[in-house]
Amino acid sequence: MATATTTPARDAERVPFAARLLVVRGEQAWFASLHDLSVGGCGIFRPPGCDLREEEVVRLFFHQDGDPVAVIVPGRVARVTEGHVGIEYHEAQAIPPCNPGC
Repeated sequence: MATATTTPARDAERVPFAARLLVVRGEQAWFASLHDLSVGGCGIFRPPGCDLREEEVVRLFFHQDGDPVAVIVPGRVARVTEGHVGIEYHEAQAIPPCNPGC
């Protein structure tokens, strides 16, 4: 059951998934390693120098199997620890996120 601090999308089953992505906040960006995915968000290993804070809005650039066109997913930072960052998508996504028609 969802509470005031969680949503059904955040409660979705997480799938371990190794990939690299770009996390963009305003004019700052970090390459990060993906830890896991769900339809409602993802967990990344916190990159060096990353100073993201909870509730900040970010854009995630996922790259697909050598495709130079990234899948761009907007989200917000839901959780930050010393080693990980949890990001909640604004809208549910496929696992892994993909462009329309995939």
